[in-house]
Amino acid sequence: MSLKKMIAALIAACTLTSCTASGRVHDKAYLRAVSICGENEKTLTLTFFSDEKSVVTVTGSSVENALTAAELRTGRRIFTGYTELVILGGTQEFSVLEDLLSVWKVSPSCMIAYGGSECGSILHDIPAEQLHGSVENAVKKGISPDCGIVTVLSGLLSKDHKAVIPEISPDGAAGRTVPLCVSDPYGENFLSSIGENPFEKGFFPKPL
Repeated sequence: MSLKKMIAALIAACTLTSCTASGRVHDKAYLRAVSICGENEKTLTLTFFSDEKSVVTVTGSSVENALTAAELRTGRRIFTGYTELVILGGTQEFSVLEDLLSVWKVSPSCMIAYGGSECGSILHDIPAEQLHGSVENAVKKGISPDCGIVTVLSGLLSKDHKAVIPEISPDGAAGRTVPLCVSDPYGENFLSSIGENPFEKGFFPKPL
């Protein structure tokens, strides 16, 4: 499947599903922002539109398992279709971002930022609305290119296998960027079709 068709399919799946969620409003918690840290085990810190002061931190063997743990913790189903901001920390598999778009059905405009290995503490200390505003300002001022999830995935699936996202500091500012690099998004067959790749497996954010 070509890059354009792949991204178009993910956007279509996202749009069709996120707008048709069933259930009553008060039965759900609407996710506003999430940080995702860890490699083999994922640690998620989540904040919600309904109560931004309520911050939930859970762990799981995968992002999906961690989200299930958060639903058990909150006692409500978590709707992810309106998520505004995802903060990555440490090494992240390509599949995490892909799943956020195709499985979580986050909005194609959901912003991706980098917060370091302790990214979860940022959401504990600073309101999600403020963090989202910092990232938006970084894009508007030209500090960072567009960091919507579709743009980031498109960069990682391009010939260069790179994307640039803003870095959020512990004080909530987004004053610089980091590159994300991925070498093997779809296995050896995918790589053999585009030639040798210079990057090691996985994401390795480094300050520019």
